[in-house]
Amino acid sequence: MEKIRRDRKAILVFLLPGLLIYTVLLILPIGGSLILGFFKWNGIRGAEMTFVGIENFVAVFQDPSFWHSMKNILWFLVLTLFTQLPIGLLLAVLLSGQFKGYKFFKAAYFIPQVVSTTVVGLIWYFILMPAGVLNEILEFLGLEMLIHNWLVEPSTAMTSIILINTWCGIGFHMATSYAAIQALPSDVIEAAVLDGCTGLRKIRYIIVPMIWQSIVSSIVIIVTAVLKTFDLVYVMTSGGPNGLTDVPSTLLYKQAFKYSNFGRASTIGVILFALSVLCTIFSLRITKREVIEY
Repeated sequence: MEKIRRDRKAILVFLLPGLLIYTVLLILPIGGSLILGFFKWNGIRGAEMTFVGIENFVAVFQDPSFWHSMKNILWFLVLTLFTQLPIGLLLAVLLSGQFKGYKFFKAAYFIPQVVSTTVVGLIWYFILMPAGVLNEILEFLGLEMLIHNWLVEPSTAMTSIILINTWCGIGFHMATSYAAIQALPSDVIEAAVLDGCTGLRKIRYIIVPMIWQSIVSSIVIIVTAVLKTFDLVYVMTSGGPNGLTDVPSTLLYKQAFKYSNFGRASTIGVILFALSVLCTIFSLRITKREVIEY
């Protein structure tokens, strides 16, 4: 019994530092944002904080720009899920064949993941601007009908940002899927191939079920990462033109630092946090399946 008590104390000693960091960096800011959501405050120290009840929440839910940003983030999430993850998985399967030069391609696909998102955003901004590299190439090839103001036109602005974000994240999901595939027993794969299960059938019926936990982790990471998207959108368009490419995070930033409405900004933050939790739980529920042991 005494040994159990000592073990519990040792466990608490190891858990306490992490728990304190978690509390200071996550729990307290969330609690502070929730409280601030019930006040009107301009962010200046010493300025009066006026209690307004649920007025900020009502104002946010009645604001058309908030719902427009939610529509943008939903489109962002759907397109990212159905491009980033499948492409990453397909690349992982191809690279697992370990053909000549596969290490070069593995590193090349992962490079966008390690480059700062701000740097990526600036590079692509200069590529997609009206006098940018892409339009110059299209003009040189005689494809003037394909020239667009990519980051301004409603039909291309948001989609351009999403595709760039997809390009940035493919490397991460390729790496996680590749690691999971490499951990699979080779005899199972070889037996499937001998039975005639090759190509897409091998991916669908053998690889995907056996690395499903890795895929679920990737889905959760994509959901949480997309919902907090800020830097790429802000660097490339600042949410413009006229809020066309705003997402909840850029809207939050504008409310706080452009309009000095920290109460409403905190409200958006709380809503975004709640949405992240709900989407994560929903993702885990719909992807729940029996784990295949090998």
